[in-house]
Amino acid sequence: MDEERKERILVPPTDIDAERAVLGAMLKSVDARADAISILNAEDFYLKEHEEIFRTMLEMDQKGIGIDITTVYSALKQRKTAEMAGGMSYLSRLIDDAIVVSNAKYYAESVADKSKMRQLIEEAEGIREAAYSDELPPGDILDNAEQRILNIANKSQRSQYEHINEVLYQNIKNMQELAKQGGEIKGIETGFKKVDEILGGFQKTDLIILAARPGVGKTAWALNVAEHAAVNGYKVMVFSLEMANTQLGQRLLSMTANVPLENIRKGDLNAEDWESVSMAQETFFNTSLVIDEKSVITPVEMKNKCRRFSQESGGLDLVIIDYLQLMSMGGYKIEQREKEIAAITRSIKIMAKELNCAVILLSQLSRGPEQRGGDHMPKLSDLRDSGAIEQDADVVIFLKRDDYYNNDDDKAEVEANAALTCTVNIAKHRNGPTGVANLTWIPRYVKFGNIAKEQ
Repeated sequence: MDEERKERILVPPTDIDAERAVLGAMLKSVDARADAISILNAEDFYLKEHEEIFRTMLEMDQKGIGIDITTVYSALKQRKTAEMAGGMSYLSRLIDDAIVVSNAKYYAESVADKSKMRQLIEEAEGIREAAYSDELPPGDILDNAEQRILNIANKSQRSQYEHINEVLYQNIKNMQELAKQGGEIKGIETGFKKVDEILGGFQKTDLIILAARPGVGKTAWALNVAEHAAVNGYKVMVFSLEMANTQLGQRLLSMTANVPLENIRKGDLNAEDWESVSMAQETFFNTSLVIDEKSVITPVEMKNKCRRFSQESGGLDLVIIDYLQLMSMGGYKIEQREKEIAAITRSIKIMAKELNCAVILLSQLSRGPEQRGGDHMPKLSDLRDSGAIEQDADVVIFLKRDDYYNNDDDKAEVEANAALTCTVNIAKHRNGPTGVANLTWIPRYVKFGNIAKEQ
């Protein structure tokens, strides 16, 4: 009796009737196909013949081929899988089983749910084996487990490889969308016109390195981008390892309200300033912008927090990390700092790809620009601590302000009320052109802005 019960428990969760019904509905109805394709992957089907029939119809739909029992049978013969899929007689039976075509979405959800259960069982077994093996630290096992389970929850489960036809189909689809937009920027806009023209906005999965000498305005530039992205509906997460979230809040209020940061810090505001600050606060009411101020954090912790925020908010578009040299992997000695930085940048690049978001990683520069003299323009070799920073980055942006130096190459004293020029040098762009853009730097509001044409 116990053996019978054990066997019954170990049977994988399936709903074969729902699999038949959804395939039959797809053969009968265009709407049913649209519903099923939006919910299911071919791998969600338990029976291999059902997986093959669904995959065939999906491929036909992508190519714009009309779907009915005859065309699907013909496509199966071309794929040399008609016999394995049961032939014409089985396709006819599927149509007969689909009595209520309008229930296709319900059938598809049932198939997807059973598939999730099977995946959870598989992942649980993998977690169990990893824990018993004692080969990985508990943190790594937990990170892998959380990532895989959340992938199942998001229905983003995919095989490790895709056929080139699927890749090219997605490329064509993206190109068609770009054509419809008439050449408009596809990525996340920075708010800086010339920068967006060069980059086309920040692209999902990209690691963007933003580097400058201390005091040039890395944090301010990144906050400008965060504010613009959040106000335009993007979901943004900021990790501030150096500054408290209240300090970042003061900066955001100053740059958005155009009220001097010094006045905000002192609470020295007149009636007009208070109104501007109130309006600035309202700007952020309906945005998805969050700040994490933990001063010591590893890439694993960061990825977990990003993943949770994405799960709670329905996605994640942009992550800003201020800054690289304050991060730690843990377990590295002081003399291994270069290797540790390399491990950090690699982990963050992987995070950008896994979470399908753009990541702006702020970084300090070495003293190279100051020691060279001349125009002090930073170079890729000035990236501090590791050459891996340049290697892992998809985009590298340098900020340089001429007012930062006097003629004798010492640091200059900057007037708070001055409107100054900042050079934005896009020194690396893996998938596009490089170039230089000039912006206005306004110290009193700790913000950057576009330069008017007449200037």
